[in-house]
Formats: sequence, structure tokens, C-alpha cells
Amino acid sequence: MIERNEQRTNRMDLYRLRVEVADHPGHIGRVLVALGELAVNIIEIDCHNVDGDVRIDDLFVHATIAIDVPTIAHVVAKTGCQVIEIRPLSVHELEDPVTRSMRYITQIATAHTVTDDLIAWCAGELVRADLSCVVDSRVASPDSAAGRALAQGVAVHDREWVKRLPSMGVQPWALAMPFDNAGRCAAVVVFRTASRFTRTETARLRALLEASSRNILSTVPASQWENPEPTWDIH
Repeated sequence: MIERNEQRTNRMDLYRLRVEVADHPGHIGRVLVALGELAVNIIEIDCHNVDGDVRIDDLFVHATIAIDVPTIAHVVAKTGCQVIEIRPLSVHELEDPVTRSMRYITQIATAHTVTDDLIAWCAGELVRADLSCVVDSRVASPDSAAGRALAQGVAVHDREWVKRLPSMGVQPWALAMPFDNAGRCAAVVVFRTASRFTRTETARLRALLEASSRNILSTVPASQWENPEPTWDIH
């Protein structure tokens, strides 16, 4: 199980804002105008599809004057969107979403040995999870997100208690996705307390696991996968 460590050396004028906005023309524009009036520059926007009426956007911004997080949150909230998270960034974290995705997918696809820890770490970093792990079908609880994902053969997104994460009164979000792990059925599970996972993040995680499965099958001796257990068709 891999746990994210957010204690890093940050430049306090760089931030990532995660906001939930109505998926209608002009809504995100009001947020950008409000930030501009605070002398906050928009460096990058990563748009995430959630459903037909709502989307989640990650805004990577640079405050050109001294300003605190509560002020940014207050101004953005006044535009009518929900502020999910604001946190400082280091300059090294200003990586565009496509490059970030390709970096972890390439790391999995080219690894000499693909271990459960490597899969869990790359999955967690890819979707900015608080916690990530790989669960084998032989030990997965039937009622857990991993157990249901393995039983149904599809990704499962739900809330789930995790002992290693602070509850803060609500269950963290869990995204479990099944994959073929060298002929055995397993699921990678990522957890996050701040916000639910999006369809965009689900698609990125699926691509990572597809790269992992191809790499594993290319390095496992044929005797170990000539008659494997049924593989999962991840939708």
C-alpha cells in the first residue's frame, strides 16, 4: 500500500485549485475573471468530465502578489462554483496533464519488472490519490470496491472507509479497477479524501493498467500464461 506524502518544499505563490463547476458556457469563465482581478495568472487548466451537468477542473495558477489561500477560496466560491481543494505547488509540479500521464504510463510499460508496488505507486501518482494499493482477487472482500470491481469486471467508484486515512467525518472516495496481473485477477484501488475521481482520471488509470498488463505478459514465461485465469475486459 502506497501513501502519498504531501510535505514538500513549495513556492507559496504557486497553487493548484480543484473546483467543481456547472458544465455550461461561461461558468468557468467567471472563475477565471475573478482570479484575474486578484492578480492571479492561469498557467494550466486540466478539465475533467464527471457527468452531463458537472465537471471538475484543476487550475494551476500563479499569484503575482502576496495573497492567502482563504482569500482565493472566498473569491472563487463567490462565482458559484464549489472549491474542492487549494494547495501550494512547487515549480516541479507544474507539469501538463498529457506529459504527466505519459510519464507514468511509460514507466510501467518499460519497467524490467512490474511489481504490485510499482503499479500502486504509478496509479496513485497519476490521479493524485492519497493512498493506493493492488488487491488480489483471493483476498478482496466481496463488499469492498475492489471486490465488486473484480466480480463485475468493471471499474467501481464509491465511498469506502480506510483505516490509514483520516475520516474527517466522511468516507474517502475509492476507485477500483480490475486488471490481468500475470494471469491472476487483481484490482488497483486508489483513495482520495478531497474529491471524487472523474471519468478523465478513470480513463488515464485504464491506460496505465493496459500498459502494465502488456508489459507483464511480454516478460512472463509462456508456461505461466498459456492457460491463465479469465482476463478482465475493462470498460
